[in-house]
Amino acid sequence: MQINIIETDHEQIENYINGHASNGHEIFGPIPYEDGYIFRVYAPNADQMFIKGDFTNWENHQMSKNPEYGYFYIFENAKIGDFYKLIVVKDGNWVEHTDPFARAMDHEGDFASLIVDENYDFNDDEFVKNRSKNFDKPMNIYEIHIGSWLRYGQNVNFLDIVDKLIAHVKEMNYTHVEIMPVTEYPFYPSWGYQSTGFFATSSRYGRPEDFKKFVDLLHQNGIGVILDLVAVHFANDYYGLKTFDGTHLYESPYEGLTYSEWGSINFDYSKGHVRSFMKSSFAYWIEKFHLDGIRVDAVSYMIYYNGNENRGVHEDNIKFISDLNKTLAKKYPNVMLIAEDSSSYPHVTNKNSDQGLGFDYKWDMGWMNDTIKYFEVDSFNRSMYHNKITFSMFYFYNERFLLPLSHDEVVHLKKPMINKMNGDYENRFKQLKLLNTYQMTHPGKKLNFMGNEIATFDEWNENESINWDIKNYPVHDDFNRFIKDLNYIYKNNPAFFANDYDEKGFEWIIVDDANTSVFAYERRADNSRFLVVLNMANMYHRGYEFAYDENLIFVERINSFNPNYGGAKNDYRKIEIRKGEVLRLELWEYEAAVFEILKKDEKTN
Repeated sequence: MQINIIETDHEQIENYINGHASNGHEIFGPIPYEDGYIFRVYAPNADQMFIKGDFTNWENHQMSKNPEYGYFYIFENAKIGDFYKLIVVKDGNWVEHTDPFARAMDHEGDFASLIVDENYDFNDDEFVKNRSKNFDKPMNIYEIHIGSWLRYGQNVNFLDIVDKLIAHVKEMNYTHVEIMPVTEYPFYPSWGYQSTGFFATSSRYGRPEDFKKFVDLLHQNGIGVILDLVAVHFANDYYGLKTFDGTHLYESPYEGLTYSEWGSINFDYSKGHVRSFMKSSFAYWIEKFHLDGIRVDAVSYMIYYNGNENRGVHEDNIKFISDLNKTLAKKYPNVMLIAEDSSSYPHVTNKNSDQGLGFDYKWDMGWMNDTIKYFEVDSFNRSMYHNKITFSMFYFYNERFLLPLSHDEVVHLKKPMINKMNGDYENRFKQLKLLNTYQMTHPGKKLNFMGNEIATFDEWNENESINWDIKNYPVHDDFNRFIKDLNYIYKNNPAFFANDYDEKGFEWIIVDDANTSVFAYERRADNSRFLVVLNMANMYHRGYEFAYDENLIFVERINSFNPNYGGAKNDYRKIEIRKGEVLRLELWEYEAAVFEILKKDEKTN
């Protein structure tokens, strides 16, 4: 069969080479055509290229080269389910590679590319039509690792866990699930952050159609899906992108720029085809899998050379990030773009027209580090660390922040969240309820890693399932119930999310009482108003006073010492005060309480 592939749309290929394309997956890789597939591979510096696979009986078929545009091409009578490999020849060296645009790959230990059926009929039109970036809506993210959320054996398919995951997320009142990378990667303990397949769904967890069904089912149950993608680097394995055409095609040739601190290889975004490759990867996952958000890993390592501020800003990467976000925001205006960025680089969440990077959200790593440091300190000395709690609101409105307690904080000897708390067994649970109340009522969207909601004592291990049996112990079940109810209050009261990024949504009531380590603040939105009281010390207060000059009713909506959560304090309280009176509260050691504030003429329940 003769096909004039030379006459394909070279304007698109020029756009790709020059860095202006986000549809590379429609140009390169296996493209369906009549009774087979056209294969195109960009490798301008290769002398020759061959393809072999099930459709060639694993004999080498030489591909033709377009010398003007630097790509190889061939038509084969290939079919869905066929495996194949590429052989790149440069200066007499023959190296086998996976297809950079492969949609799937063979199981771990091999790297053959797999032709898959990319057709899938989604049933999530209503959800996709109504989704948004959630600036004024609740967003409480549940971060999971597919391979260890619920692990029965060696392998875990997306569809093995989806029903139980949906039930758990709905019961716990989370709004979104964030999934650690599922792009194909060779080394399991890298958790997917060192990839070889930027368009390939990892064979560990199923085929692309399995992941599509996974997302579809979550959407049908009202749950958004965010995926971690990596844009800073790729795996060092020889069959991947490394010296793909015999030269540094995707990476920098300059010593000191090529390798990251993890031994992986940095993308070189000074090259147009690299920019198009990664923009196409992001667009592919959003478009083909109906994702609601992308969390970009290690942004600080893109902003600065290998994350080192002393080496200066990496201008090529800055331009790429800005272009990436601008492109995606135009194509997918209701999809969230989230930066995992630990740097102090300004305007990360400003739009490109404001000289910003154009992300919608940025992880508040400063809040996370300060908060954990505070809770690691013993109660007696917390007065010296008072600013660890107050500091976040000094800078909070500079960006649109998201408050993360992620996988990075509970692995590699960092200890699970419960063991970061200071004190004995009982007091650790009290303080963990405090920490979670602080997180859920502080301005900003929220993220918690799987296992945080049951106060697991096990540090996360990618090879083992979360220990769900721990809920059989009353103290863990009580804690889990507290988190569920706390999430419900957050999700169903606009005061806690509608004005996250507007100063009118937050006001300190008690901010400078370092001697007692008591904090109090209000969250507000229109007619929704709440008081949050946090006693951060192991200190009892018989009548702690809060000054109010209004006729108000305070209705307690949740208290960490309520019997529902294993405590012994009275049921929810209702306290009325007149203008000029003070609100007096009995505060137990390490107590967290949230009160809805009503005018005296409003109906209360």
